[in-house]
Amino acid sequence: MSWLLLIAALCLASEDNDEALVARHAASAAQAMQTGDYITAEKHHRIVVRLRPALAEAQFNLGLSLFLQTKYEEAIDAFREALKMKPDLVNASLFAGISLFNLNRSRDALPALTEYTAAQPEDLQGQYFLGLCYLALEHFGEATKALTSARTIDPHNTDVLYHLAQSYLGQARKQPSKMNSLAPLYEEVVKQIAAFNPGSFRLAQLRAGYYEATGKKAEAIRELELLLENDPKVRGLHYTLGCLYMEAGQYEKSRQQFEAEMKLDAPYPRTYFQLGHVHLALEGPAQALALLHQALERDPDSAGPVWVDIGRAHRALGQPDKAAPAFEKAISLGERSSSTYYQLGMTLKSMGDLEGSRNALETSRRLRSEEQAKNLASP
Repeated sequence: MSWLLLIAALCLASEDNDEALVARHAASAAQAMQTGDYITAEKHHRIVVRLRPALAEAQFNLGLSLFLQTKYEEAIDAFREALKMKPDLVNASLFAGISLFNLNRSRDALPALTEYTAAQPEDLQGQYFLGLCYLALEHFGEATKALTSARTIDPHNTDVLYHLAQSYLGQARKQPSKMNSLAPLYEEVVKQIAAFNPGSFRLAQLRAGYYEATGKKAEAIRELELLLENDPKVRGLHYTLGCLYMEAGQYEKSRQQFEAEMKLDAPYPRTYFQLGHVHLALEGPAQALALLHQALERDPDSAGPVWVDIGRAHRALGQPDKAAPAFEKAISLGERSSSTYYQLGMTLKSMGDLEGSRNALETSRRLRSEEQAKNLASP
């Protein structure tokens, strides 16, 4: 895609006598970028940065060569340096945001992508990745808005349409009362995908998602099982089926699906957390802990629920001194449910901290009453 081949203009003005050297390395880097030799491009860009350390465009170009090698952490550093020098270099915000998303740090990516789309509202990549970040964070209303903008820019883009449909399903899962109003919007998008790309596996995915959102879990499982008979190497399929099996209490089948997802080159990041959760259900807390700590690295946006399960695993292993800090960490990250406080309270009780236990259990009781009242008030 042409946006990946962007080479920022390089200012060569200098009072030094090395203009020819800078120009030669800049030209070599540009040629390497055009031919896809990003390793060589990085080498030449680093020389240009060394010779022109205060030039924002040089830092941007270095970041781009790193980005195209999937060296996202280093790329983010280069893009941030470029933005410090030249805040209106908005393409650096775009690529920094995409890099953060690719590292499963959607929350951190939002400011950069929001800034970019405000400056370039008609850019497909900006709106698309902004929508993906909101979708990953389950902010479905914001995801719908960004992905609707992306569809306006490119109405035939199957990936945009698929994720827009997923945002409608996400809203319906969160607020079932909205299903009737969202269903026509969802069906319209599915019809567009069928018209533009009738053989797309995305259609089967969406059928499964619709069944799941409407409470037809058995039909959703069957749809995914049929799709996976052709063994498409697409991330998320085994993960979704694994979650459905887990909800049905079929933990062994769930484990098999999550492990199949893990064999992919780029497994869905939340698989580590869910597989750890399944191992807890199968009474394998030691195996669960290893996976849960991997989940903290690979899916930082899910850190709160992960810490809850880390606490549960330590409790199962008879390690309350490690379980209590894990529950406290989860609470500090927003996991303030009655069950989390209950787990903390019981852990503190086993450690002899009776006052701390009473406080946690009282909070648990209060939250449980509030949750029950809220459920009764729901239509």
